[in-house]
Amino acid sequence: MLPKAKILIVDDEDGPRESLKIILKPEFEVVTLARGSEALELLRDGSFEVVLLDLTMPEDLSGTDTLQSIRDAGIDVEAIVISGQGAADPIMACVNLGAFRYIKKPYRAEEVLSAVRAALAEREGRRRQSAMRERFLGSLSHELRTPLNAIVGYSEILHDEARDLLAEEHRHALARIQHSSERLLAYWEGLFFLGELDSGSVSVKPRELDVQPWLQRLVQRIDRSSEGGPTLKLECPAGLIGLTHAETLARLLAVLIYEATEDDGGPIEVTAWDANGALGFAVEHDLLPFETPLAEGSSDGDATATELAREVVARASDLLGATVERRAAGDGRVRILIEVPALRETARPSRSLRSHYPSGAHAAAPR
Repeated sequence: MLPKAKILIVDDEDGPRESLKIILKPEFEVVTLARGSEALELLRDGSFEVVLLDLTMPEDLSGTDTLQSIRDAGIDVEAIVISGQGAADPIMACVNLGAFRYIKKPYRAEEVLSAVRAALAEREGRRRQSAMRERFLGSLSHELRTPLNAIVGYSEILHDEARDLLAEEHRHALARIQHSSERLLAYWEGLFFLGELDSGSVSVKPRELDVQPWLQRLVQRIDRSSEGGPTLKLECPAGLIGLTHAETLARLLAVLIYEATEDDGGPIEVTAWDANGALGFAVEHDLLPFETPLAEGSSDGDATATELAREVVARASDLLGATVERRAAGDGRVRILIEVPALRETARPSRSLRSHYPSGAHAAAPR
């Protein structure tokens, strides 16, 4: 026998609270409380599926304030708002906070039961959709990573075993194959990782980051100047510390640097600085990422990588609360400016995805 769904009723009046309990108890496991602040603490264990909130509770948190606190705490629960008042503002505020339904007093028993059943059905539908998405992504991840890892591995073997037997142009072609495969693999891994963050299966917990050695390792991993690619120059002061989620930041910066290395033009300059408590970064180079048309006669394979790059930049910047902006740097060069604020608490991903660079205020970058 399946366990009953747990329902929480929050109302500061005994009569409505008990009447709702009588209506729901035959079908669900019901808990009642008189104060919104107590409800917030009880809901943190994640065992409740639906909460019914009275809008007007003058002695404690109102229904709107309680729902706001629930959302701020990241508690996953369906909310149904109940009130005898017809004031539109608090009702709309609750709708904007994701309330599933509004029920006006006096209510009928069947109306309450129907609303709770519908909320549970909506919740179950989302769970199934999430499970299907995770299975699909897991399968897709395997199907994509396996051939890409094989390409990277074989190209490394060829580089180590046959380097001296190849002409310079062939060595450069081999290096390009390896670099492009690593680039595409990095984008896919970035999307899968950020997808886990979006789903809530991985939390974005900030920690102190010593930027200089971390950034040196990141740049060295991408640098292909020894195989004919553009020179990578790094400028970062020693002792620069940031409070951020390092892995998400690495996904963001790696995409921007990888895109710059696709051009065999002038040097790529990567700069980091303290932007008034935030972390500031700049990637300056000759190529304008994501907006350079395909060369004549080339395939559209890179267009796919470009779309992946857009998504990684959009999701990572959302999760970090970062701004990313393009600026002309003179002499046909472009600067990508990134400002990453200090993360003071677990970041909550945006529901919407952007396919372009977000714009916003940022500190002046050093020249």
